[in-house]
Amino acid sequence: IIPEGSSRTIALEAGEIDFIVEVEAMDADRLKENSDIEVISFEHTSHNWLMLNNEVPGLDNQDVRHAINSAIDKESVVTVAYNGLATPSWTATPSNFPGTTDENADTYDVEKAKEYLEASGVDPADVQFSIICSDDTKKRAAEVIQANLKEIDINCEIESMDLATYLSATAEGDFTASIGGYTSSDLLSYVVGVYHSSSINASNKTRLNDPEVDALIDQAKTTLDETERVALLEQLSARLNLLCSQAPLYQPLTLRAYDADLEGVEVSDSGTLYFEDVYWAE
Repeated sequence: IIPEGSSRTIALEAGEIDFIVEVEAMDADRLKENSDIEVISFEHTSHNWLMLNNEVPGLDNQDVRHAINSAIDKESVVTVAYNGLATPSWTATPSNFPGTTDENADTYDVEKAKEYLEASGVDPADVQFSIICSDDTKKRAAEVIQANLKEIDINCEIESMDLATYLSATAEGDFTASIGGYTSSDLLSYVVGVYHSSSINASNKTRLNDPEVDALIDQAKTTLDETERVALLEQLSARLNLLCSQAPLYQPLTLRAYDADLEGVEVSDSGTLYFEDVYWAE
């Protein structure tokens, strides 16, 4: 395990490793120019957000969460965190799944963010939280968010944390905010993992517990007709945009880099690679 992005790049260039699963976005152009290295990219179904613990005072207010979401310049987050190699996200579910809708979704609007704060009745000085990050990409995103939120008088701190501790803290609800994500092969699996109350203390990191959301998910599970199921998921997505349990940030254009002599490398849109199919060219 090499946690630091640029160290992974150097190790691949030096021939010390053969494959990078998570390519440092800032090094992508440099790796592409190296004839001894192959770089592949694909639009990932991974969805990344600013997770907000909905049980924390202040963040339990829907208008406050909308204010935070509206104040974040997602384009700048993508530029700074991913060197432009991602798509800004405004919806509670990934854009490349049938059933996603932008109904009730926020846009970047600082004045609207201030209106949400005023409507909330919460003093922005009381909305203080720490954004925990488990890698450099998330930390860069957090720095943009931190600057954006100062424009609406919300102060937040940034805390770096190793991945194991980060996963434990967010699963148990022992946090106020964090940057994270979730990957799935279809929208139904995604919403079960991220938003159903049965996933609290696991992958429902915001601890959203909404009976209407649960009911729509449960109904979609038992609906066999695809058209009807997609319609239910669109209704669900609109509800999730309204609740704004977390602030969507981006969907990355995911990169994999490896020794050019490796053959048989095929990666799906969900990031799956079967290494038993990979072999060395003669």
